[in-house]
Amino acid sequence: MEKEKNKLTPEQMFNIYLECNNPQAPLKTILERHGLKPWDLVGIRKRIREAVIEALANPPKKGRKPIVVSAEQFQQKVKELQEAKDALAAVGYELALLKKRVS
Repeated sequence: MEKEKNKLTPEQMFNIYLECNNPQAPLKTILERHGLKPWDLVGIRKRIREAVIEALANPPKKGRKPIVVSAEQFQQKVKELQEAKDALAAVGYELALLKKRVS
């Protein structure tokens, strides 16, 4: 029985928890079907309670999730940014020259 208990995934344990929370649920039958004892259900309930409290105490952070880019993509964007800066500087220089001629 101990081996079968260790094979339960978190999702399976949560489904057992939900099934056992039904007031008309035959607890003994449900637990036997999964090879569990009543104290195993107590342990599952305790773990779920702790996980919920932890999740409520530490809500997920809002905002954008970080995007992972390759080094090649990063270098391409750096190059594009530098080209845009150079173009803007050239336009600014030409504007300064035009203003000088007009004055």
